[in-house]
Amino acid sequence: MEKIKIHIVGDIVLSEKIGKGLKKWREIFNISQIEIARYLNLSPSVISDYEAGRRKNPGVNTIKRYVDSLIELDKKNGGYTIKALQKILNPSSMEPILQIKEYKSPIKIVDFLNVIEGELPINYQNSNTNKKTQKTQEIDEKLKNQIFGHTVVDSVKAILEMDGQDFLNLYGWTTERALVFTNVSTGRSPMVAIRVSSIKPRLVVFQGVSYLDRLAVKLAEIENIPLIITKLSVEELLDRLKNSFN
Repeated sequence: MEKIKIHIVGDIVLSEKIGKGLKKWREIFNISQIEIARYLNLSPSVISDYEAGRRKNPGVNTIKRYVDSLIELDKKNGGYTIKALQKILNPSSMEPILQIKEYKSPIKIVDFLNVIEGELPINYQNSNTNKKTQKTQEIDEKLKNQIFGHTVVDSVKAILEMDGQDFLNLYGWTTERALVFTNVSTGRSPMVAIRVSSIKPRLVVFQGVSYLDRLAVKLAEIENIPLIITKLSVEELLDRLKNSFN
């Protein structure tokens, strides 16, 4: 646990703007300003001022207390973020994960899709005009959301080598991310795994899909997760993502 605290405190202190660093980590832990303020016995406006840069940067001791509150509140909420961080800071030799990256600042999903040449599956168009319009509008709204990172995983190796606990490794520091599955055949297996998982990504991308199973599309709709495909090769995909969003 101490390693996690040191990592977060260091990241905040070394941030170009400490307030943005505080906000980033609070959002990664999915904790509200009110919860932080209550734990620290401060006014929510004080937390807001720190994050917005309206108040003089807090000292290291205040930052440590801020980080302690994130960790303690996460424990009360089930400790999911802590567990994900422990996996990232103590990585295993899991071959299915081809790339995992956290962003310094959140990015819009539409910007992510521009990099990977992502597009909607043709299955979304197999409906009458009214449903198509409504569905497209709903997806467009979801694509306005932001993500904090991405994970690229070899879908075949994941099926053969990963168990339920390993699946949590895919989420890095936060679930507010894109899960990109490579070498996908129909997409059914990845979506079934996401369906039965207790935590969900913000976006799912399939690479290499030859025929997208209708059940995969249906499960994505049920989970309210945008489903995107890319025709880039694995090598090109990894290279573009590696050199973007630094």
